[in-house]
Amino acid sequence: MKLIENLSYKKHVLVCCNERADRECCANVSGKEIFVELKRWVIDQHLSNDIWVTRTGCLGFCNKIGTTVVIYPDKKWFLETRMEDIDKIKQELIS
Repeated sequence: MKLIENLSYKKHVLVCCNERADRECCANVSGKEIFVELKRWVIDQHLSNDIWVTRTGCLGFCNKIGTTVVIYPDKKWFLETRMEDIDKIKQELIS
């Protein structure tokens, strides 16, 4: 095992992209698209040294409306996030 301490990232964004065949899931409500948009935005804004965007499996808030996005270390959870909510997430990341 290798331990890495004191990474330079200021924020870590987790975007649920979980897929399920038997019930609601974030993959069916633009989870992957939201992940790609946030990742692309971080790169375009030259924020890759400060913000890390990661796609995840289930974060426990499955629904038919939108995906779950979490920002750490702020401990902010955005449930039912849709593409039209992306600007609010971006604002949170630069604040």
